[in-house]
Amino acid sequence: MALAILISLFACTVPRKYPLHRPFVFATRIKVEGNLKPSEKQDLANRLANQLDDSLRVQEVSIAGVFRRVINPPVFDTANLRRSIGFMVALLNASGYFNPVIKDTIHRDTVRFDRHPERDQYRVRIDFHVLPGKQLQLDSIGFALSTPALENLALQTRDKSLLRKGLPYSKQLLSDELDRLVTLFQNNGYFKFSKQDLYIERDTVLAGLLDPTLDPFQQAALLAKLQEKRDHPTMNVIVLQRPVVDSSHIIPYRLGHITIYPDLPALQEDTVVVSNIDTSSASGFTLITRTNKFKTKALLENIYTLPGDLYQWRKYVQTVNRFNQLGAWQQATMTLNPSDSSDSILDATLKLYPNKKYDIAPSLEASYNTNDILVSGSLFGTAVALTLNNRNAFREAAQTTTNLRAGVEFGGNFIQTTDFTLSHSIAIPKPISRPGILSCVFPKDSTRTVISGNASYTDRRDTSGNEFFNVRSINGSFGWESKMGNKTYLLNIFNVEYTDLKKSPAFQTYLNSFPSLNLAFKTGLVMSSQFAYTSVKQHGIATDFFSGHVETSGATLGFIKSLNDGALWRFVRGDVTYRRHWDWRTTELAVRLFAGGGIAYGKPGPEQETLPFYKAFFAGGPNTMRGWTIRQLGLGSAKFYDTADGGILDRFGDIQLEANIEYRFPLGTVLGAKLQSAIYGDAGNIWDRRPIDTSPAQVGSDFQLNSFYKAIAVDAGTGLRIVFPYLLIRLDYAYKLKDPQNIYFPDTWFHNFDLFKGQFQLGIGYPF
Repeated sequence: MALAILISLFACTVPRKYPLHRPFVFATRIKVEGNLKPSEKQDLANRLANQLDDSLRVQEVSIAGVFRRVINPPVFDTANLRRSIGFMVALLNASGYFNPVIKDTIHRDTVRFDRHPERDQYRVRIDFHVLPGKQLQLDSIGFALSTPALENLALQTRDKSLLRKGLPYSKQLLSDELDRLVTLFQNNGYFKFSKQDLYIERDTVLAGLLDPTLDPFQQAALLAKLQEKRDHPTMNVIVLQRPVVDSSHIIPYRLGHITIYPDLPALQEDTVVVSNIDTSSASGFTLITRTNKFKTKALLENIYTLPGDLYQWRKYVQTVNRFNQLGAWQQATMTLNPSDSSDSILDATLKLYPNKKYDIAPSLEASYNTNDILVSGSLFGTAVALTLNNRNAFREAAQTTTNLRAGVEFGGNFIQTTDFTLSHSIAIPKPISRPGILSCVFPKDSTRTVISGNASYTDRRDTSGNEFFNVRSINGSFGWESKMGNKTYLLNIFNVEYTDLKKSPAFQTYLNSFPSLNLAFKTGLVMSSQFAYTSVKQHGIATDFFSGHVETSGATLGFIKSLNDGALWRFVRGDVTYRRHWDWRTTELAVRLFAGGGIAYGKPGPEQETLPFYKAFFAGGPNTMRGWTIRQLGLGSAKFYDTADGGILDRFGDIQLEANIEYRFPLGTVLGAKLQSAIYGDAGNIWDRRPIDTSPAQVGSDFQLNSFYKAIAVDAGTGLRIVFPYLLIRLDYAYKLKDPQNIYFPDTWFHNFDLFKGQFQLGIGYPF
């Protein structure tokens, strides 16, 4: 809010390419008055702005989110005011407001240039004050359809009607109700029924009040008839059916024969040798294939409009969308035509155009950290990755992805870290072995089975080039992923990870000095189940993103003594993330909230009091708390981690809280690349569930409900973003406004202030 006020105070607007010697429209504002909620006023003002005549619209371009330019402002003409008011009155009437009052006020300003009088500006600002008046509300709603079967369907679903007593009247609401009824009828076999077969009759007296062509005397006469309803005007509506002209519109249809072309050529001019076409039929289906790339069973499993079934528009759309989403085809179309065998039968033709089966994509990654895991000094990392996608594995439209990645990090001894990773995943477009109890979250038509495996090897050297440690890990998982509308669910019912950590004597000596790391860095086995949920919702210019993850390991297998006494990790871990983005024409405000926590349990004593390092939380780096280097914030306000071994010790915690805000704005274009910038702030920290030891330096490392807020770290900064067509490179600079290590000093905020002691971060893509 403070940022918005600051921007508004110092913002300025300059016109460019304006008409010379003539008044031009410099600004147009619409203010809605009356007894409406602020959000309703803003929404109505935005809708009214869209009704302005083009000659009153002002095109603004924002520069750095502060300076604005009005580009090519139109010449001002009073005739356009009357036209715009007429458009706005029509919108208000369509929204149920009668007798609206719109007043316009014109402000004229002249900006003179003494040395160049030919460049004088004659600016015109127009203010519209809108008093919408009373809004009609729905009262009585009825259905009177001449076809009994349609009437029964309408009455049976009356509870789902969009028309409800007390709702504000609008033409759009009536139109949406007609759309609902047409969809209802088409989902019950009425293939040819359309919106033109229905109409809505309104209360004739009140309907007259919404006619903008009536003169004031006619409106006054109608209002006199409704004197008792002036304070709470209502509207009665009834849905009627037009006289039947074509009887096929009121006939329920069933599906007849379905012909499938699974591998049509993308180019129509491609020729096909007839002798190579394989034609086969099965239970109402005819399959005509040229290449035999797809199994018949895999095709039929994804068709929901089956022969003999009553026609349903929902299943027709579901079938087309299913094939378009599978990835094996670049396009899918389905046509329905009345059958020659019967007047109430529809024959279907499904045409599928295959996608390219294989896709291989190389990529190059780069990173820079001033402090990396357990090693001091600056590290520059680079990696090469090769990804192979198969869009039609096993001839069943299954998707497989194989990724090979090799990377190195350069440090004090040239190559300090070597990393290799091989992963493979299979996505089968159906729920294999899914329990029936999960069918509501993982339905057949929108669920795929995901099987994945991963193997990696990391070799780390110390600054002298001697072996420090190496990590070998392998994991596999099996589960289901479902996408329903704007929501995605993922359940890995079975996830196994084994991490083998080989330590050098020097590394073990290092760990012995730090109890929390000694507990977290060890060979371990994870046998867990994982659940993830994400959703995206849009509200006008705002978009909400929500995600949540839960993982539990060893909950039941931990009761097996040999596993519990061995390498098995037993823990419960979860996190939630909420983001909201406000998108304007050229600028964006993004907010992120994150909370995560985990509990390790199962073994006596301190042996398993913290999460393993590859499941623990950390803060700092280009995507979290940008005032700190990666894994260098926390734990809490404990001084142990900032004093041990020169303060380069990496930190891992069981609990993390974080909040971020970022205002993004454009800077311009250089050599074809767009330049952006941002002003941002981060706040957060990580903590242990309980202190690993009781030394004075560990005080403040654990999470306490009554004092955790004192250890919240805060940073702020700005940066440069270079936007390429498929890549965004981010260069950020952040300064620590509040460091938890300084909470015992009088100047907790801006302690030893020196703006040049901030932190640079290199990132790829937006941080959130």
